Amino acid sequence: MRIGRAAVLLGLALGVYVAPLTTHAQQAAVAARPQHIETTQTFLMTWGHQRWEDLKSVTTDKVTVKVGPSAYTLEPGAPKSDVQLTLPFRGLTTVRTDGKITGVKVDEMVFKMGDREMRGPGTIDLTEENGMFRVTGVTAGAQ
Repeated sequence: MRIGRAAVLLGLALGVYVAPLTTHAQQAAVAARPQHIETTQTFLMTWGHQRWEDLKSVTTDKVTVKVGPSAYTLEPGAPKSDVQLTLPFRGLTTVRTDGKITGVKVDEMVFKMGDREMRGPGTIDLTEENGMFRVTGVTAGAQ
């Protein structure tokens, strides 16, 4: 009986000690996320939820969205868009040109243009100014 109580107390003590360490490690992982990935994720989430004020913080005034052969304009300040992003999206990978970060590849995105829908990979084009990344364009192939 004493061994059982000791095991329960030891389990509780470890749980109280390990839980804060796990939370701290998760917070450190989020803080270590590269700024260009954070910007891209914010862009996709705010566009997908149509949170226009938040969207303006990570984009230029106008973002060109190319879906297959068609091109659309996303204007966060208006707020106006002829193309919508449907959540969720999957898989973010950094795109570099000559060693410089120029974008983020997204493995799967879903766009709606009126009653049409396109699903597939895409690329978020980025520009860096004073250490801050801004979204300048989106390109997705037709499927």
